[in-house]
Amino acid sequence: MPGGEGIKIFARIRPTKRPSRFFDIDPDSHTMNFNIPKDTANGILVNNARTNYRFKFDGVFGMDATQEDVFNVVAKSSVDSVLEGYNSTIFAYGQTGSGKTFTITGGAARYSDRGVIPRVLTYLYEKCKKDNTAQYSIYISFLEIYNENGFDLLDDAHENATDMNDLQKVAIMEDDSGNMHLNGLSMNLASSPDEAMNLLFVGDTNRVMSETSMNKTSSRSHCIFTISVESRKPGSDIIKRSKLNLVDLAGSER
Repeated sequence: MPGGEGIKIFARIRPTKRPSRFFDIDPDSHTMNFNIPKDTANGILVNNARTNYRFKFDGVFGMDATQEDVFNVVAKSSVDSVLEGYNSTIFAYGQTGSGKTFTITGGAARYSDRGVIPRVLTYLYEKCKKDNTAQYSIYISFLEIYNENGFDLLDDAHENATDMNDLQKVAIMEDDSGNMHLNGLSMNLASSPDEAMNLLFVGDTNRVMSETSMNKTSSRSHCIFTISVESRKPGSDIIKRSKLNLVDLAGSER
């Protein structure tokens, strides 16, 4: 990323009617403090287990944070970086049910519940439309990884497949220069945000359909939504390419 920026880590607290009594947030210092009581179920014993933990993040979102807040702080700069030619990745990590998919994809109940991916697409196409200095082409790929096997969620074969074994697996290949390539993963041209959103919908639908044949719950699989951007200045033969990977990781129960 430009400006020497590297990895940034943010924490988001899922809203609940019964907040935990064991941690508190310090928004000024971007830290979370955990105080875990000692287990005295077996009576008074010598117990040197650690009870206090302090974790520092680049930012902490409380229970009142909106989807727009998350996009503005976490994702907006990544879109700007991709348009400048830098690759970027955003992924959600946490336990099953912690809200990863809601953050990345969003909810269907309200328009304001749109997640990172829909907001990224809207912002990206708006920026490209306003830029008169270059011509842009945007491609969408959608990969699911389960049990170390990759599947193209935008593969037309999903329509007739009765089992995931009927689908061609995506293979990871390495060229002579050490670059990694995903063989069998389609890149789909999306000329408008509506076309890109439709590809997201198709991929999500295929992911849900695959749960019955491959995995009982989607929390066991990783999903990677990749936006590939190609730009070229008028009259130039030089093409600038970059990618933004938006990842909904499988649930981590540790």
